[in-house]
Amino acid sequence: MSKRPQAALIMSANALLDGAVVYYAAGGAWSPQLADAIVAVSEDEAGALEAARAAAEASGAVVEPEILPVGTDAAGRIVPSHYREKIRALGPTIRRDLGPQARGEHDHVSL
Repeated sequence: MSKRPQAALIMSANALLDGAVVYYAAGGAWSPQLADAIVAVSEDEAGALEAARAAAEASGAVVEPEILPVGTDAAGRIVPSHYREKIRALGPTIRRDLGPQARGEHDHVSL
């Protein structure tokens, strides 16, 4: 039986062509939706996420894939643990009319 990692983990990167923040999702796809991110909660899942990161780096499909700790809010939605990732999930901090917050996405990620 696998041990649970200290924190739940997701993988985030930037899309190669437009620089948009994307999250590693089911089927090896990259999604701009934080809610679509695969969440690793066991050592085996964390290992699979690490292997996917290595494959993403080798393929060059995205830029700087990183594995990041996350939590969940009371509704069970993914909430990034670090301030930097909260900003990346929301979009520009000085222009609330741009990025995911302008579309009403990720409004549960408080700064």
